[in-house]
Amino acid sequence: MFLFSLWHALFFSALLSAGMVAFALITRLERTAAVRASPPRLRRRSLLLTALGVALATLPFDPPAAHRLWLPPAAALLIALAWLDWRHRWLPDRLTQPLLWGGLLCNLDARWAPLNDAVIGAAAGYGALWLLNALYRQLRRRNGIGQGDFKLLAALGAWLGWTMLPLLVCLAAMFGLGMALARGLRNRRAWRTPQPFGIALAAAGWLLLLMNAGQNAPALFGEFLSVSISRLSNPATSAVLAVAGLASGWKP
Repeated sequence: MFLFSLWHALFFSALLSAGMVAFALITRLERTAAVRASPPRLRRRSLLLTALGVALATLPFDPPAAHRLWLPPAAALLIALAWLDWRHRWLPDRLTQPLLWGGLLCNLDARWAPLNDAVIGAAAGYGALWLLNALYRQLRRRNGIGQGDFKLLAALGAWLGWTMLPLLVCLAAMFGLGMALARGLRNRRAWRTPQPFGIALAAAGWLLLLMNAGQNAPALFGEFLSVSISRLSNPATSAVLAVAGLASGWKP
């Protein structure tokens, strides 16, 4: 019992330390890119609170020991990416590429998905958003999705495999709509500004990493689909989601 509690405490501490790793990564990248940075104290406090939320999210799940070794590095990269996307609308290759290669390496022995599924997931994740953006560019003559989002979805596809991409995108869309509604209620001008999608992708990706590691993904996937379909069958709900989705990021 003592060893079990100690192992959980070490895992929780490693996830909390991911906030400090993310702080170091963000500080270095902001200095290199010469972008306007937040005050160090505020940034450190915010990242530690984010890391605490990331760690608390693991409590309902019981990831196997082999998966727990990979989760803290993934958490550090996802926290850093979410922060940079929130502050600067920037998802740098220096973070998305290590995340992608980490997903492929951890799936050499099929930790989250078979390696074949991981490779297809990386290609499909990038290709799906690239195609969607190409269609939008044909209609609007400008990009509607940042290339950093392509690469982040590709990296998460490398971790989770292609079979989890539909659920990942659905969850990210729901998180994005929630963020857009919160911003819109706080400031009406926020409805006219594009919504950073990387934050929602990072949050949805982390949740699915925990679900899949705990081997609860298939049941939760079916439950998620059944509940979503029943809710979306209401025309009023569908209309609200469509309007909020358009207002959140796709500027007319």
